[in-house]
Amino acid sequence: MATLALRATLVADVVLAEPAPVPVPATAEDERLLPYVKPGQLVDIGGRRINLHCTGAGGPTVILMAGIFSWSVVWYKTQPVIAQKTRVCGFDRASYGFSDPAPRPQILSDVVDDLHAALQAGSIPGPYVLVGHSLGGIEVRLYAQRWPKEVAGMLLVDTSPAAEGLIDEEQPGFDEAVGRESYASYTLHCAFLAMAGPFEPSSSEFEDCSATLPSDTPAAFRKIWPQFFTAYYFADKVSLMSSLYTHRYDSADHHRLGAMPLVVLSIEHPWGTGTPAQMRLGRSYGKVWNALHQDLAHLSSRGVHRVIKGSGHEIQLDKPQAVIDAVDEVLHQIRTDAKS
Repeated sequence: MATLALRATLVADVVLAEPAPVPVPATAEDERLLPYVKPGQLVDIGGRRINLHCTGAGGPTVILMAGIFSWSVVWYKTQPVIAQKTRVCGFDRASYGFSDPAPRPQILSDVVDDLHAALQAGSIPGPYVLVGHSLGGIEVRLYAQRWPKEVAGMLLVDTSPAAEGLIDEEQPGFDEAVGRESYASYTLHCAFLAMAGPFEPSSSEFEDCSATLPSDTPAAFRKIWPQFFTAYYFADKVSLMSSLYTHRYDSADHHRLGAMPLVVLSIEHPWGTGTPAQMRLGRSYGKVWNALHQDLAHLSSRGVHRVIKGSGHEIQLDKPQAVIDAVDEVLHQIRTDAKS
C-alpha cells in the first residue's frame, strides 16, 4: 500500500539562446481537482453522513473505492473521463474526505456496510461496476460476496489481498526492510497532534503527516487540504490496517464470480533500490504480489490480469489511461451481454 501520492511535479528552467534567462511562467492550475473542493452528495445513513462524489449519467454506475490513505479525490484524473460514458461515484469512507466519522474507528466490514447503506439511501441503483484500489480492492470483493446481485463488473487496481499484513510478514526480511510497527506509531502520533485542531499548513508536522500536492494544485484546494487530516482520519487508518492482519476476510479472495467482467491491474514492482534489506525483499515480493493478483483474475471465467509498466502503486495517478481503458473494457462487456 502507498500514500495518497498526489506527488509534486518539477518545472524545468527554460533558458533561450540569448545570454539572459527567461522567467519560467507560472504553472497552470489543474482544474480537475476543483470539483473535490466541496462535498458531492452527503447521504444520511442514520445520524451521520457519507460523501458520494457522483458525476455523469447512464448505467451501470461505476463506484470508485480508494486505498487506505486516500478518498474520492485520488480519482481526479480518471473520474471525469469515465463520467463521459456512464455515471460514476467516488466514495469517502467515514472520517475520510467529507464523510462524517463513525462512532468508533472502522474495520473493513464497517466500510462495506457504509457503502451499501449510502448507495441505498442515496437512491443510486445497481447493479454496479466496482473499482477498488489497494485496500479498496478488498472492500469491493467483500461487497460482491455479500451482495452478488448488485455487482455487474469489477476492476481491481493493484489491490491488496485479504490478510495482506500476514502475507507481508511471511516474506524473508520484511520486518527489517519495512515493518508496520513504526507506521502505526507515527500515525497515532499524527492523530494526537490533530486533536489540537487543524494543522498549520507550513508546519513540519503537517508535511510529515499529510501528502505532498502537485505543483499545479489549485489554490482553492490547497486552502482546504489541512482540514482532511483529522484525528479521526488517522485513527481509522490505524484501525483499517489491523483488518489486514486477520484471516477473517480470506473467503472474499476465493468467492467465485462466474463470468463477471473482471480486470485486475498490477504494477512491475520497482523495488531494486534502497537498503540491502529492501533490495532482498524486492527480489521476492513482487513475484508473490503479482501471483496473488493472477489468482484473483481467475475468480471469473472472463477475468484478465494486466501488468502496467512504468507505474507506481497508484496506477490511477501514474497511468490513468490504463484505469480508464479497463473500466471501458468492463462496461463494453456488460453492455454487449445486455444486448445478446
